[in-house]
Order: sequence, then structure tokens, then C-alpha cells
Amino acid sequence: MKLIRKITGFACLAVGLSLFAPQKADAQFRWRQSASRTQNLVERLAGLEQYSTLVTAVTEAGLVDALAELDQATIFAPTNAAFAKIPAENLAAILADQDALTNLLTYHVVPGQRLSSYRLGNRTLTALNEGSLDVKTTRHRSFWWFSSTVKVNDSTVVQANIGATNGIIHGIDTVLDPGFVAPKSILELAAENENLSTLATLVQSAGLGRALDSDRLELTVFAPTNEAFSKLPAAVLEAVQNDRELLRFVLKNHIVRGSVQSTELETGTVRTVARTDLDVVVGEDAITVGPATVVGADVLASNGIVHVIDEVLVPEILDTLVGVIESRDELATFKVALDASGFTPLFAQESRFWKWTIFAPNNEAFAAIPADALGALLEDKRALRRVLLRHVAFGQITSADLTDGGVLRTIGGRLAVDFSDAGVSFNGSPLVEADLKASNGVIHIVGGVVPEKNPEEEED
Repeated sequence: MKLIRKITGFACLAVGLSLFAPQKADAQFRWRQSASRTQNLVERLAGLEQYSTLVTAVTEAGLVDALAELDQATIFAPTNAAFAKIPAENLAAILADQDALTNLLTYHVVPGQRLSSYRLGNRTLTALNEGSLDVKTTRHRSFWWFSSTVKVNDSTVVQANIGATNGIIHGIDTVLDPGFVAPKSILELAAENENLSTLATLVQSAGLGRALDSDRLELTVFAPTNEAFSKLPAAVLEAVQNDRELLRFVLKNHIVRGSVQSTELETGTVRTVARTDLDVVVGEDAITVGPATVVGADVLASNGIVHVIDEVLVPEILDTLVGVIESRDELATFKVALDASGFTPLFAQESRFWKWTIFAPNNEAFAAIPADALGALLEDKRALRRVLLRHVAFGQITSADLTDGGVLRTIGGRLAVDFSDAGVSFNGSPLVEADLKASNGVIHIVGGVVPEKNPEEEED
């Protein structure tokens, strides 16, 4: 009798509690029921704040319509907290690579089946990207109730059975990795992209593969497509492929230190690792780098960023000082003097460390010297060297470095710089043409042979 009264008492208490339960909970239940009957999978996710990162990813991948139109499917949906476990740089790389992102997201979808948590059990499921998902369900039993833990690969279901018109959603605490989550290096991106296969091959031939595969370097690469390489004249492409140093120089002309996204590019120049400057123009519709247009921007890699371009950035191949002198008819006599002095091999050498500035008298300057005196000078090697060294300075001095009233120290003397309405002169010899660039220095053509003593030396 006492037992019956206890049971009756518990029943009355339950009825009483139900009468006084907040109506809000009942309204939420009815809303959930309504949403599951009227919203598709994407709409259902969009209405749940804890899945906003997933919805953004689905939108970026262009999968909204595809998921909304599935007949029936089960989605294992990573929460915002699950995406937050991925390092920010890696997540940005995934969102920027549409192929990798699509592969990642479709690995979380099982098509054609509406699997509630009660039906999952222990099984292997085939995802939309044809990858395999291992599901394991562990049952827990206590004195009062039964419960279960569902794991999908290494992730745990934290919110089960979110219904939608065309499927069901299970929230999980870790993003499932189909093998594309970790961003690839610049070299790997090029090697796996069929449109960049020529670049990848040439990078390996040039011995630059380790640099573009290294996580110790942060680089920006302007990557020419296969079609861009095919536009090069056959002779140029053959020369580049057969000369390893030239190939390295050309490829380095496409590499900039640091990661520079397209939004950070500004009209101006960027310095390459080949020590050349690339002209950049940022327009409303396109970004150009030299003669090339960026056709695929901001492909993120583990060690930098890639911008795909439609032309090869062939740098201006500069002659040595001797090559430049030989190319100018007005310096023919100066070339004869160089040969007679024995200096020609010196100024024909390529060097990363030695640069020269030559103030080269033109033919008219030498013609101003009496023929007998000029003939004697060309035959006197020591005297000729002294004259020529007064026209040569260490380092690379451009016209931008000149100042009015300044004094330039050459190997054999000093040059007084004078600015006037007539132009610039050095110890009275007029500057005829400035800044002829060479690979190992710069040449300024002057209209006179510098005298043995300059004005300042005479005053001293």
C-alpha cells in the first residue's frame, strides 16, 4: 500500500511539473520540428551559429546548390571550434584552394543515406569524394540509463540528429582530414598542377627545387603557365634550357622574398632574388607584372604564395662593360686603347662582387689629341694605363649619384663634377651620354680625355 502511494505521489509531481514548465522550451521544440521539415541541409546549417565557418567554406567551394539538391545525405559537420583547431595559415590555404576545399568538404558527406545516430553502429561509409569513413559506436550503460559515443575516424559526434528535408546532420569536434588539409609547398603545387608542369621541370633542372620546397623560406612566385613558356621564341627557350646559370637567372626573376598577396601589391616595382626590378601595375580589372598579367592570384602554399601569370618574365640580359663598348661605334677608339693596355679581359669578366664605372671618351675626344701623340700613347702601355685609370672608378656610380661641386675618386685620380646650363662635366670634359648599364658596371660617355692633373690637384 505504501508503495502504491509513493508511485501515485511521483505521478502527481510529474504532472504538476509539466503544467508549470516554461512555454519557451515547447516553442523551441516546435521551431526545430518546423525547420527540419522546411529547410534543406545548407539552410539548416546556416541557421545554426556554431556551424558558420562550415557554411562559409561550403559557399567558397561553390557547393551550396549541390548539397541543397542531394536527395538524401548524412553530413558530419565540423563545428566552428573544430575549424579553430586548424592553424590560421593552413585554414587560409584551404579556403584559397578550391580543389582542396571541395575535396575536404565532400569527405564529410555520405550521399544517399539518412543515418541517425541510432543507425550508425560500427561500419565503413563511402563519402561523396569516394573516401572511406570509419564509424565506431561505443555503448555506455549505467543503473539509470543507456548512452553511446560515436566516433568518425578521429572525430567525436558532439551534436546528433539535426534534421533537414533532404538529410541529417551530426556535429563533430574535429575536421576530418582527407589528405589535403596541410597546404603544399610551392614546388609541390607546381608539380601537381598540369598547367605549371614546365615550370616545375625547369625549377628542378636549375637546382632550385630545394629552395621552393623549403619551409625555412617565405617566397612569392610569379608562376608562368605552360602556355606562357610556349610563347617564347624557340631560340630563347633552347638557350635558357641549355645554360644552367642563365636558367637560374631567368627563374629567379620570378621570385620575390616574403609572402605578398595580391591585395598587398601596389603600382611600382618589386625586387626579385635575381636583383632585378619588376614593374607592377595594379588596375581595376587586372594586375600586370612586367609584360605578364596575373591570371590566378593568391594560391597559398606552406612556404609562401603563388600568382599564376600568362607570360615568362625574361629579364634584360646585359652585356659586360666590354660588350657595351663594342656595341657603340662612337667608342671604337676607346676599345682600341683598352686592347692596347691589356685591360679588356678585366672589364669583360662577370662578377657578383666587382663593379666598375667607366667614363669613356668618345672618338671625337681621342681625335682632339694630335695624331703623333695619340700613336705614341697607344704604344706606351704604362702611360696608356695611367690615362685610362683616370677614367675608371670602383663601384657603380650612376648619374643619380652625381652632385654639383662633388669630387669623384677614380683609380688614377679625381674628377671634379660641375653642373651648368650646358650640362654636366668632369674636369671640363662634357657628359655626352649617361648610364649605359652593363652586367658588371656602368659607362658614361664623355667628350674629352681627362688630363693628367685635374683642377683641384693643381691647387694642392
